[in-house]
Amino acid sequence: MLSLPDRFDARSRKEPDAVKNGNQAVFRQIRVAMLAVALPFVMAVGPIAGYFVGGWIGEQVGYIEWARVIGLVAGMAASVHQTVLIIRRILREMR
Repeated sequence: MLSLPDRFDARSRKEPDAVKNGNQAVFRQIRVAMLAVALPFVMAVGPIAGYFVGGWIGEQVGYIEWARVIGLVAGMAASVHQTVLIIRRILREMR
């Protein structure tokens, strides 16, 4: 089985040496900025994926229009859920 080095292991949660040397505030700001940049993509991809997956399921079942609408709504709900989680993480990082 392929194993990753310790620095890539998400379970170890080891911080880089630069963080230990006092640059914690800089890295925190970078993490917040990266999370904020991800928000528009999360908001756009969920409904688009839901629309196409709903259309595909609709073709299989025979109700293409309704399945697309249901997929779109489900994608929007998933995007809102992920957005709330990301905003909570941003607020936690800013403390």
